[in-house]
Amino acid sequence: MNRIYSQIKNHYTNQWPFVCYRKPFSDTIKGVFCKDSELAYTDKYDEEGFVFSPFDNRKKSIFFSTREALVLEEVYSNDLVISAKTNFKITHSDKVSHINLVNRGVENIKKGQLEKVVLSREEVLELDHSEIDTIFRKMLARYPNAFVYVWYHPEIGLWLGATPERLIVIEGDKFMTMALAGTQQEQKDVPIEWGNKEKREHQLVVDYIVSQIKNCEGIAEFKVSETYTVKAGSLLHLRADIEGKMNGVLPQKLIQILHPTPAVCGMPKEAAKEFILENESYDRSFYTGYLGEIEPDGNSEIFVNLRCAQLNKNEVIIYVGGGITSESNAEKEWLETLAKSETIKKVL
Repeated sequence: MNRIYSQIKNHYTNQWPFVCYRKPFSDTIKGVFCKDSELAYTDKYDEEGFVFSPFDNRKKSIFFSTREALVLEEVYSNDLVISAKTNFKITHSDKVSHINLVNRGVENIKKGQLEKVVLSREEVLELDHSEIDTIFRKMLARYPNAFVYVWYHPEIGLWLGATPERLIVIEGDKFMTMALAGTQQEQKDVPIEWGNKEKREHQLVVDYIVSQIKNCEGIAEFKVSETYTVKAGSLLHLRADIEGKMNGVLPQKLIQILHPTPAVCGMPKEAAKEFILENESYDRSFYTGYLGEIEPDGNSEIFVNLRCAQLNKNEVIIYVGGGITSESNAEKEWLETLAKSETIKKVL
């Protein structure tokens, strides 16, 4: 692993673009180290490489081509012991602002203007992150069942994350996506029980994805699995898998109809997106966007950018949020964001 970690430090020091990542449950880490700093975009996904796209689907996706980059793959071995302690502080104003935001969302839902909306916030923390390769190694060790990545471009900045959610996987003429929603903290030796709010939130995501796929010309057939519980770090979520066959459907078409999903935006999609852009007091940027490998003639695997952070000079911005329905309680939604922010804090 020394070569990839050394290359991360070298590229970051010299301000050259790169991305390194490990897929869920994989024993392989892959790095794409670009040879120049030109900022490239894509909307066709007709070249092999790595895509990094923002939440706002009106904006362009950044693309790292593997054609002329240094591409490394190495077997991962865990050589770190990670402490679970964190000592970051949350200000009272953060809590008040988020509770007020959630209450506005619930009010709009009860008025019939929205069915669901996903509302988020940012935490800005002081941090010396000069050892970015060490932070990446800590994330790999703590979150084996997540897509773990570190991404950098000098004109955009440094991002890292450990996301549990796939947007879409394409293998030949087959595709797989998932409906992931509902959150609770794992409690040792306590049976898992899901409330009506979480079940309804998850079902909304399932129904939306199914309706989008049904309306996509070229989808030959698909099926939806039973809903089950999955673990992401110390959090539990409800998940259902959706699989099907494509008949000449291009990867970007499926991505466009799915993104942003109700799990990160809401329903109806356009109304929820406008509510988010108008009411959240910050720019989500690449949080709740998507990222991953594109192989036009092979396999593509794209993930939703959750449990992520942006690292600037001497500070880190952590992004967290949750799905809001008519049954949401603002205080509980606040506590859920605190639990989600621990994903990143535990490795900083």
